[in-house]
Amino acid sequence: MRAWSPRVGLVFLALSGAAIVQAQNAPSNGTGETVTWTLDPVAAPGKGSRAILNVRGVIREGWHVYALKQSATGPTPLVVSVEQNAVATVAGPVVGSTPIVAHDPAFGFVTPYYARNFSVTVPVRLRSPLTPGRQVVPLSIRYQSCDGRICLPPKTVHLTVPITISAKA
Repeated sequence: MRAWSPRVGLVFLALSGAAIVQAQNAPSNGTGETVTWTLDPVAAPGKGSRAILNVRGVIREGWHVYALKQSATGPTPLVVSVEQNAVATVAGPVVGSTPIVAHDPAFGFVTPYYARNFSVTVPVRLRSPLTPGRQVVPLSIRYQSCDGRICLPPKTVHLTVPITISAKA
């Protein structure tokens, strides 16, 4: 067994302190979340058809989320992707509502971001064969949020969009 080293203890204390600072700086809305996500249910005619998945974000007051396009040296961009599934595949580019483009004090340069409410659309093509009725399409949403003083680490949430496939005519 290895003896305890003061150096290891200092590293542990430093890492513990970082975690405590991050927790203290997280939003205090009961969930620790800076964004509330909603997904609109979709009705689709059936296999091979296209559908649009609508993702909406409501950002906690005082916070912002970085937009879909960022410079290589900037913050983590918003990424909405369809996870592997048997119902749908991506059928075009993901498009977001118009972001605010302004100086961001956390990064020290002009960057696009969303504040308050925003939306993202994801075009998909339904696979075949599909059973009529309720299906779900899994999404991953990766984002980074900041409040002008601090930035939380990038986060990925996994959600599902309900799609109702109509019966064959």
